Amino acid sequence: MRQYFLLLSLLCLLGCSEQSDTQEQNKIDPVMQLSQWCFDHWKQQQWTLGETNLPAVENQAFSEGIQKICRARAELYAEGYEIYPFITDTMQREIYALVFSASVEDIKSHLKQHLPKLQRI
Repeated sequence: MRQYFLLLSLLCLLGCSEQSDTQEQNKIDPVMQLSQWCFDHWKQQQWTLGETNLPAVENQAFSEGIQKICRARAELYAEGYEIYPFITDTMQREIYALVFSASVEDIKSHLKQHLPKLQRI
């Protein structure tokens, strides 16, 4: 019984350590931090959906899509592309076309293809 308790305690410690390491890396990772700032900036703009004017931030699928777009823009910015890493009101048409994309890589590919000014600095 004592050995079982020690083993369980050790596993818990290892699991807790891994989680805190991941959280610490996210705090330090500049791309993740820039991505979060982008998302926070977007939330402040208070976009709405459809004729009901439902706050876009309350739609989980839409919010997750915005997070992917922010991540893609932050990654491209970090890779040296000349791109504004935040989402502005003037980008709504572009954003709505991307918000339900499957992955961050799909969004990055789309941005590279459809933004003719996008180039490396």
